[in-house]
Amino acid sequence: MNYAPFSGKPMVLETPIDGTSKDGKKTEDYQIWADEIKLLEGLVGSDRDTDEFRALAEALQARGRAERERIAAQVDRKKGKVVVAAAAKQAQGKLKWKKTKEAKNCDSCDEAEE
Repeated sequence: MNYAPFSGKPMVLETPIDGTSKDGKKTEDYQIWADEIKLLEGLVGSDRDTDEFRALAEALQARGRAERERIAAQVDRKKGKVVVAAAAKQAQGKLKWKKTKEAKNCDSCDEAEE
């Protein structure tokens, strides 16, 4: 929030709004947006070398840990499926490598493929 080159630039804040109601059902909690914007505004002009800032950083890390771990697990599972599928296709000889535009026109080559 205090990085000078970003000052005055528009930004996008991606905030999940998934919450759980008092009866345990999944719901959209729009208050999360307001809370996070207020938190970010509170960081403007703050000094990250203070004990107060470090305590806030630790609290925020703890608050978001479960969500980060959940998303990381999803990414790891998906990555594992892609690797397994590619290995299976390669083993069957069905994996075809696509040439990129850069590979077709190589600076270190004298000729370009068409």
